[in-house]
Amino acid sequence: MAAATDFQPARFLQPVAQGPATQVQDPHQEQDWRRKPALLILNQPVASVDLLMRLWPHTGFRLCADGGANRLYDTFDGVDDAPARREEFLPSVIHGDLDSLRDDVRAYYQAHGVRISRDPDQYSTDFGKAVKQIAAAAPPSPQASGGGASCREILILCTLGGRVDQGLGLLYEMLRIQNARPDTRLWLFSESSVSFILPPGESRVAAPVASAAPGTDGSPLARGVFTENVGILPAFGPATISTTGLEWDVTDWPTSVDGNVSTSNHVKGEYVTVKTDAKVLFTIERATSLP
Repeated sequence: MAAATDFQPARFLQPVAQGPATQVQDPHQEQDWRRKPALLILNQPVASVDLLMRLWPHTGFRLCADGGANRLYDTFDGVDDAPARREEFLPSVIHGDLDSLRDDVRAYYQAHGVRISRDPDQYSTDFGKAVKQIAAAAPPSPQASGGGASCREILILCTLGGRVDQGLGLLYEMLRIQNARPDTRLWLFSESSVSFILPPGESRVAAPVASAAPGTDGSPLARGVFTENVGILPAFGPATISTTGLEWDVTDWPTSVDGNVSTSNHVKGEYVTVKTDAKVLFTIERATSLP
């Protein structure tokens, strides 16, 4: 029997003890930068400065997809000491067809030594181009979780609260990329949730909720960073699922967008296990107050 695939999204939301971000703005200054996940900032509003600051130190290669550089730059508008804060959060590269990159933003990042590269391919999205660039720069890491297999992890900072077609398009682009690159795991950090694709088979998701009692082992997973709200969505086609660790567990339960859907479920265990015969989207809500 195949071992369960482990997912530990909480680790990206735990605080990291380190100096100012300027010490690691160039990933090549870190000996282990290739072992860390990559951060991808899409051309959508950055919903939370706090979330950006949480994810940043967990990553080693940070890429802005074309106009994503505008979003990163604008994130610090109105923030105290904005010029200094911008300098702390310099991406590794800005990449895409560059039709959305503002002139002032280009000039700023060029002056600060950020590499800017253009891909004129009109048959791929900036999302796809960015993942291709990340794949070339950061090979799969044996340190990544995932049932013991080497895995390239990419944290995607975006929003899903805008146009419905763009939100759905982003989810389907995630599926296309993971189908084409089975050594890649995508984590989608939106306004209030973390979403990721569970493969066929059994998956085990560590889901420490904020109301949980502190653990005794001192591990990061003992510190709750999620609410109890969770959904398992058949976003990519019908599936049959079985679960444990939820308030409303199911066994051999058919789910589809025009039938049964497990939304607004609640985490009731330290781990949630999901057995599925097809890929499904797992979404869990972040706590509003993080440790």
